[in-house]
Amino acid sequence: MLNKTLIVLIFVLFLFLAIGSCTKTHSVKPVQEIEFWTLQLSGFSGYINNLIDRYERLYPDVKIKWTDVPFSQGEKRALAALLSKNVPDLINMNPDFGATLASKGALTDIKPMITREEYDNYLEISWQASSINGFIYGIPWYITSAVTFYNTEILNNSGIRNIPEKYSDLNEIADKIKKKTGKYVLMPTLTENGKMLKIFNKYNIAILSKTKDRAVFNTPQAQEVMRFWKNLYVKEFIPAESITQGHRESLEKFQSGETAFIVAGANFLNIIMQNSPQVYEKLGVAGQLRGSAGKADFSLMNLVIPKKSRHPQQALKFALFLTNAENQLEFSKLAPVLPSEKQSLASDYFTSGNTDDLIVKSRIISANQLKAPLKPIPAIENRKDLYEIIDYMTQQVMLGQKSPDEALDNAIREWDKILERKDN
Repeated sequence: MLNKTLIVLIFVLFLFLAIGSCTKTHSVKPVQEIEFWTLQLSGFSGYINNLIDRYERLYPDVKIKWTDVPFSQGEKRALAALLSKNVPDLINMNPDFGATLASKGALTDIKPMITREEYDNYLEISWQASSINGFIYGIPWYITSAVTFYNTEILNNSGIRNIPEKYSDLNEIADKIKKKTGKYVLMPTLTENGKMLKIFNKYNIAILSKTKDRAVFNTPQAQEVMRFWKNLYVKEFIPAESITQGHRESLEKFQSGETAFIVAGANFLNIIMQNSPQVYEKLGVAGQLRGSAGKADFSLMNLVIPKKSRHPQQALKFALFLTNAENQLEFSKLAPVLPSEKQSLASDYFTSGNTDDLIVKSRIISANQLKAPLKPIPAIENRKDLYEIIDYMTQQVMLGQKSPDEALDNAIREWDKILERKDN
């Protein structure tokens, strides 16, 4: 009888141990899936997949789901995703679109989520370009700072020995180029994405009031800048398409040998090499054409965390890993971009090398421009509508339909209507 009782007790004990063991199995920490979107980076899938593998090994409880979106669909798909219940945790986008989303309350404020040390790892200008009214909506990633490419054959045939450094240098050489070769000095795409506003910024012309509720760019200097470009347009020193077409057409003009200069990112070198080897053989490179401010501007891509992200802290952690010194330097060696991370930018890779190689020379010039860059235009809500007003204003001036003063005054009134709607 005693033996039977003992057997029953032992069986019950094993049963409880088995149940306890099952319970412990169910308490294993669940895996967090971070959905990460990039913009037109499928060509670097090896690099990105390798980063993801390394991160997942460091943090086994995290799974990164990567999606690459074509550039042309980026804004549309990001907006659709943010309005849905299936929101990515980390999205690669440009600061202009990010500013619009942030102003609508769709993005997370990064500032309270990072330490001072983490903040100081990045260029101050990259944070400025990723914030609106003190709200930091993006973690800086990669940067481009355009340089000036020129056709040495056109310049030699025109008797031009000195490469222009500023826009103001173009007037005299444009006349020589036209008379000697019949070519254009450049195609500036004056009505593409608020281009005239970006030119104003190169002259330190204020765009908004200090309170950012009024447009203030109708100044005597802004009027003079517009008269300068109108003069080039009327004298046919720049193509007629300069007020109707964009950067692709500008590149085509340069590749076909119709223009002497083009201001573009270093990534255009490979395009020119492949599409127009005869022009590439005659190519020279110099610093970006500047305004009276004497500084070069730049473009940035960043990473944003949607407000509805399920794992914002983990998304931030992955973003900081993706953009750390080691990983940004590695990416810059694969793509013609610059890092936003200070330690990475200080690498010898961006300061020395064989400058007979156009790619190396472009990289060094471009990186050097970030030592004292132009302060970015303040992030503006509804920037698409505002830029369209600027582009239309520019067309009116170039075509002689309005004086610079009238066009700028009209543009300011239209801007202020939009800015007032934003405040109400």
